[in-house]
Amino acid sequence: MVEWLEEVWSRTHAVQIVEGGEGGGPLLGRAVLAELVDAVSVDAVRVLTTTGRFTGDVCRCPGGLTVMLRDIAGAVLASASLHGYGSVSWERSWWRNDLVVADPAALHLFLAGHGVPNQLTALLAPLADLLNLHEGRPQFRPAGKAGKRYLTERGVPDVLHPVLVAVTGQQSGELSDAQVDDARRRLTAAMPSPAGRAAVLLSWLGRLCIPAEALWGEGVLVRQLLADLAPPDIATAVAETRTGEVAMGVVNLVMHSGDDGMLATAVDPTLRQLFPPAPATGTVR
Repeated sequence: MVEWLEEVWSRTHAVQIVEGGEGGGPLLGRAVLAELVDAVSVDAVRVLTTTGRFTGDVCRCPGGLTVMLRDIAGAVLASASLHGYGSVSWERSWWRNDLVVADPAALHLFLAGHGVPNQLTALLAPLADLLNLHEGRPQFRPAGKAGKRYLTERGVPDVLHPVLVAVTGQQSGELSDAQVDDARRRLTAAMPSPAGRAAVLLSWLGRLCIPAEALWGEGVLVRQLLADLAPPDIATAVAETRTGEVAMGVVNLVMHSGDDGMLATAVDPTLRQLFPPAPATGTVR
C-alpha cells in the first residue's frame, strides 16, 4: 500500500477536497470544497494524509469528506475518505486499511485554513479529553449558593454573578432577550474592551462541560454575549490568549455560527501546541 501511495502521489498535479465520504455518489458529481494546485500545498496534503499508523482495519462510519488526487490531465488517480478526527482511508474498498494520521490537528487546521467547513469541530472530543470537560452530575450548574463556586471556577466575570446565581445553568440558556441585554450591558460597562470581553467569554465557554452545559445551558448565554462582537475582535482575543479553554470556546462557537477562516487562523498556533504530531509508522517516504 505504501508503494502504491508513493506512485499515485508522484503523478499528482492537483488535490480536490469534495463533499461526502464512502457512498457519497460519483466523485466527479460532488461539490468541490477546496482545490489545491500549488506544489507546496499539494505536498502538505500528501504529508498530512499519508504519515501515520495503519490500523489494518476500517471504522464503521462512511466518512465526511473525500480527498481526490488528479493528474496533470485532470484524470482522477486516487481518493481517500476522512473519518472523524485524523482518520484517513485510502481507496477503502481495495485496501481496507485506515490510517490514523500522525498530526490530526494539523490536518484539520490545514483544511480549515483552505475554506473547508466544519474542520475545527473535529477537535471537540480531543479538547474535551484534554481539559477533562466530560459532564457528570449535576449536568447543569445549580442555582443559589451551591452554584456560586461553579461561576468562580468558570471564570465568569463578577459583574454577572448577581444575575446568574439566581438561575440554574439550564435556565441561563433560557433567559429572555431583555435579560440577555441586561447581562450584556453589565459586562460591557465592566469590560469596555471588545477583545478583552471576547477573551473572557471564550474562556468561560471553553470551561463548560460537554455536552449539556456547553451546548444547551450557559453555553447558549455565552454565545449570545459573543454575538455582538466583531469577528476581528474575537480573532484578536484568540490570537493573544493561547489557552486550551479559549481554543475550546472557539470550537464551541464555530459549531453554532460557522467559521470564515479567520478563527481557524487565530487558533491554529494554540491547537498545534496542544496537539503536537505523534511518532509515526507506515509513512510514505
